[in-house]
Amino acid sequence: TKPITIDVRIIAATNVNLEKGIADGTFREDLYYRLNRMPIHIPSLRRRKEDIPLLCSRLIQKINQEYGR
Repeated sequence: TKPITIDVRIIAATNVNLEKGIADGTFREDLYYRLNRMPIHIPSLRRRKEDIPLLCSRLIQKINQEYGR
């Protein structure tokens, strides 16, 4: 086996409190710190109601393109 160099980016999301998982022993602490290099906290959509029209518009645009409209 020969090691090779790669450039990888991982994006992970969860609705579980991982810090609690570490304390409970249900999530590995080393993995948490590897994944938590640059956390991005995105509020739920119910807290960003002003984003809904933009998201709907984009979804309609995408569907129209798929159906040739």
